[in-house]
Amino acid sequence: MNKIFQRKEYLVIFIFVLVKLVIHTIINKNAGFDGDEILHIESGNHPAWGYMSIQPLVGFLGWIQNLFNTESVFIHHLFAHIASILIVIVSGLTVIKLSGSWKAVLLTLTCILVAPGFTLSHHIFTPLVFEQLFWLLSFYILVSYCKENQPRYLIYLAVSLALGFMAKISILILIAGVGVSILLYKRELFTQKTSWLALFVFLIIILPNLIWQYQRDFPFVQHMMALHGKMLVNIDFIDNLKLLFLTTNPFTVFVWGITILFGPFIRYTRNVRWAVVALFSSFIILVVFRGQFHYYFPSLLIAFCVGSVIIESFLKSNDKLLWIYILILLASGVFLTPKVLPILPLEKYIQHLNLNNKKHSKSEQLFFSQQSITDNKTVNKDDRIPINFEAYYTHNDWLNLSKAVNNIYQYLPVEKKKNCYIWTRCYTQASAINLHGKRYNLPEAFSQHGNCYEWIPTFDTSATIIVIANAESPADSLGIGSFFAPSFEKLTWKEAVFCPYSRTSTNAFYMLYLGEGLKYDSDSLKLMYQHYIFE
Repeated sequence: MNKIFQRKEYLVIFIFVLVKLVIHTIINKNAGFDGDEILHIESGNHPAWGYMSIQPLVGFLGWIQNLFNTESVFIHHLFAHIASILIVIVSGLTVIKLSGSWKAVLLTLTCILVAPGFTLSHHIFTPLVFEQLFWLLSFYILVSYCKENQPRYLIYLAVSLALGFMAKISILILIAGVGVSILLYKRELFTQKTSWLALFVFLIIILPNLIWQYQRDFPFVQHMMALHGKMLVNIDFIDNLKLLFLTTNPFTVFVWGITILFGPFIRYTRNVRWAVVALFSSFIILVVFRGQFHYYFPSLLIAFCVGSVIIESFLKSNDKLLWIYILILLASGVFLTPKVLPILPLEKYIQHLNLNNKKHSKSEQLFFSQQSITDNKTVNKDDRIPINFEAYYTHNDWLNLSKAVNNIYQYLPVEKKKNCYIWTRCYTQASAINLHGKRYNLPEAFSQHGNCYEWIPTFDTSATIIVIANAESPADSLGIGSFFAPSFEKLTWKEAVFCPYSRTSTNAFYMLYLGEGLKYDSDSLKLMYQHYIFE
């Protein structure tokens, strides 16, 4: 490929990197933190070789971000944005490695840009963006091996897959796909020293996490079993397929669909068939094991690269069709993006989707004290304007929750303040208070839920506990409190915080209690509530 085309391809990649950065900047300005990512931010305060529900890489990156000691959305999205930029770059390089021209690069990166599921997962600090990066990087290395047949690529592949494992367990699906492809096309690898060296490198990198998992009876297996029993087994195939089409933009199906259906069997992929079959096998494994729609994102990201090269080859004699298709993709992206991403400020988003069609004023208020709720009995879950994207509204909710906790904490006697903790039912609340509560010097918050189970502070029965749970209305105070009540001599409802934009009615209120006469110390509470880790 001549230098002129090379420059064009790199120029396309550079332009899309700039566009990505602009989009992330806009979203950072309009939104706060997603519910799960605030747990990952908290994980950075407890660096370890493993966690109850995630792999250690996110916790390590969170630890680096937490060195800035800030609540800044930009800082806590720093590594997610870096990963998303690397995804754009590696996607373009993969197309080039597959012998695609700048037009194929343009088609691939357009598909990524207009697929709202990718833009959203590339924005928030969760394992999803790193999962996609290492799937894509591993595929790029596979293609390089297919093209050049250099043994060193097997070592590179081992490192990439190992880092992918440390980011998210799902890389095992790609590893299984590679294994199937080796059995079909590359059985001679079993006799090569470099292959066994690569396996050794892979195991050495992941060994610390395996030791951590072994010492705790493999919580990632328990997590997957709980997830399968409560969610995956109940997934409706058609509904899941609809979500996959919508989140990846229905118009991109022609690109990734041609890869999944025909990629392993057509002459355009003959010289990289081993890599394409590995991708195909991974996709089939996901289908068989009923993966949620977003589990397919890494494989579809790779399929964009392969499919763009195939489509470019098909349309080589008719560029007009390719340009028309790219324009349709861009138009669909302009239409979908404001509906499914925090591109617009909250008020304009509500207006754009005509969500504020309720003639009331309570939804405009962000904080209700116990007294105001008692005085105004009409405040309830129906006063919400439900919004799907937590990042739009949870920042305000968590700040208001921290303020409400502070209202209780500041009125405690000095001696009780010295031995006070905050106990939440869900990991998001505990993590949010530990991040935003610093401005009020609040005591440590803990939960038995998810990763937080490992971080429960040590205290005895003399501790005073501020308790937090969610409810549909303040009238639920006694029922919700019953989850915690057996652990106290006295549990008193103190405060309620209305969440006017909460996605579900069960999260319409934060209920705050003061627990006194604690019956169990921290170690006993861990044993009592260990069944709740993966709920």
